[in-house]
Amino acid sequence: MKLDQEAIDKLKNGDDTTFEKLYHDTKRGVYGIVFSILRDHDKTADVLQDVYMKVLIKINQYKVGANFNSWIMQIAKNYAIDIYRQEKKHTHIEDEVLEQVVSEDRDLPDEKSKILMMLDNLTEDERIVIILKVLDDLTHKEISKIIDKPIGTVLWLYQKGLDKLKDYYGEYDA
Repeated sequence: MKLDQEAIDKLKNGDDTTFEKLYHDTKRGVYGIVFSILRDHDKTADVLQDVYMKVLIKINQYKVGANFNSWIMQIAKNYAIDIYRQEKKHTHIEDEVLEQVVSEDRDLPDEKSKILMMLDNLTEDERIVIILKVLDDLTHKEISKIIDKPIGTVLWLYQKGLDKLKDYYGEYDA
C-alpha cells in the first residue's frame, strides 16, 4: 500500500473517508503486531487507537511512494515495545501466582487460552513473524522490512515458530 500526496493531504485535513480506508486496510496487521508483543486483547485495543493517532501526528514523516504498510507497522511495533517496557517496570507478579494462573489455564483451556498458551511457547520474534504472516498475510520480504531482519532470518523464525506450534499442538492433543 502506497499513499500519494493527495491522500496524505486529505489525512492532514481530517478527511474521515481516507482515514477509514487506511484503518480498514491496515488494522489487522497493526493489531497482530501489537498483540504479538503485549499479548493482551484489551491493552492491544487501547494501543491500536494510540498507534493511529501517532500515524496522523507523524504523517509528515511518511515518504510519498514508500510502502505505507511497512511504515505503519514499524510505528506500531516500536510503540508496543515502549508500552511493554513501561508495564514491565511497573508490574511485579509473584512467581507462585503466575504458576497458579498458568496451571489453571491448562486444566480447562478455552480456545482463546489455547492460542495464548501456544503463542507463549514462541520467542517474541517468532510470535511477530507468525502473526504478521498468518493475520495480515504479509510476504516474508515485507516482514523482513518491518522487523528489520534479513529475509533468511525471517524464514528461519517462521519455520522455527511453526515447528514449535506443531509440537505444542501435538502435545496438547495427546
